[in-house]
Amino acid sequence: MYGSAEGVAALSKMWTDDGSYTTASKPSLADVEKWLGEISATLDTHLANEGFKTPITVPEVTPELDILVNGIVKDLVDYSRASGRFFTERRLDSGMSPYMIIDKELADWVTRRSIGLESRGVLKVSTNPGQHVATFDVL
Repeated sequence: MYGSAEGVAALSKMWTDDGSYTTASKPSLADVEKWLGEISATLDTHLANEGFKTPITVPEVTPELDILVNGIVKDLVDYSRASGRFFTERRLDSGMSPYMIIDKELADWVTRRSIGLESRGVLKVSTNPGQHVATFDVL
């Protein structure tokens, strides 16, 4: 899992109990941890779509993944409190759910970072070279 409840709290102190998410905070620590897991899983799916071996554990890259996930979860925290970028009149009128917006943003982010991630040591999954070869008979 990328990010941490502490990282999200650092970005959204106004919704915490003295700088931390707890069982009594709104949203709760369990909510924040659930969102961290969900966004991390979605990010891993997009990374896997680009051929990367997930989860990514390369120390030079994980801080970038952590801040990405922390920032998105912070946006979900704001949304849960009827605030933030997902709670604007324009966003609400668009009919797009926060998840669909996040999904698109993550897909775009991974596409933009793909070459850089690979050059910084993130492994791609090896594939069978004949795996996607179409065959046909000539008559």
